[in-house]
Amino acid sequence: MITSMVSSLSSHQGKVALITGGMSGIGLEAACMLAARGADIAVVSSQAQQYHDAQSRINQALASHGGKTVFHNLDLRDRGQVETVIDDVTSKLGGISILVNAAGVYHNGEIANHNLDDWDDSIAVNLTAPFLTTRACWDHMVKANLGRIINIASTAAHVGMAEYAAYCAAKSGLLGLTRVTALEGAPHGITCNSISPTWVDTPMMRRSMARQAELEGITIDQQYARVKNDNPQARIITPDEIAQQITWLALDAPLALTGEDILMTGGASW
Repeated sequence: MITSMVSSLSSHQGKVALITGGMSGIGLEAACMLAARGADIAVVSSQAQQYHDAQSRINQALASHGGKTVFHNLDLRDRGQVETVIDDVTSKLGGISILVNAAGVYHNGEIANHNLDDWDDSIAVNLTAPFLTTRACWDHMVKANLGRIINIASTAAHVGMAEYAAYCAAKSGLLGLTRVTALEGAPHGITCNSISPTWVDTPMMRRSMARQAELEGITIDQQYARVKNDNPQARIITPDEIAQQITWLALDAPLALTGEDILMTGGASW
């Protein structure tokens, strides 16, 4: 059984990959790389119909092998919507064998006065949504005896960040979800791993840098310089670097690699 599962990974044509948050940042780069490797692509995003350039990039990556794609607007906080959208994806593309949970949000606020709606939103998108998408894809993966689930966590899951209680809590919880998913998936050819990057140059990071710069009365360029200087490599990690790791875990990693969290920090010891 294991031999057949391993050999099935050698051909990526026709594999169906579902990427949440796939219209920008890490999710978009992962969608393009998986498309270029032969997978059919389903992208769900709260703003899927607004990113025409992103859709064009993914379609261009698919063009070389005639792959298929589906784009869906999806509010990941809506449990019923998650199931409905994934049902539609599977009816159009077939069973999902690759799931990339890349969507994320952050909210700032000290614990003493943290807005509870912001707390709920962070937990819903960063933690509950990966659970919902995993659950919705599970039967397809079990039936196929094949599944690759990659959760995008954060170094915030390993260290505390003042004013980011909700984000740190949600990403820490995602590590626990990853380990349990790996255990339950092990008998069914399903692996689950997480990636914990430090700062990555994405639209979400840019919004955070702008806010921090405003609070501290400095320019955004000065804030970026701080982040670079804090990295042992003196640079900011790019989305395509994380996407390379996602693609390897989804298509090339050995079956034995599961339940792990992979830190991508440029050498920082978190």
